[in-house]
Amino acid sequence: MGLELKCSNIEQELGIESTCPFVAHGEDMDELMKVMKKHAKEVHGYTDEQLEDPETIAVMQKHTASIE
Repeated sequence: MGLELKCSNIEQELGIESTCPFVAHGEDMDELMKVMKKHAKEVHGYTDEQLEDPETIAVMQKHTASIE
């Protein structure tokens, strides 16, 4: 069993119009966040400061789903 997180769900909740198709996958929350943060930096230009914001972290955790 693993976890997944859709980029578009995060951006929409943060009030950013998004059609990004990226879906991060990880075996645990640490791996998932590492993959999503790398994507957010490289593709969307997020900074470490933005990604460490408590609101952003809460949104990422809220939209994390378990998969089999």
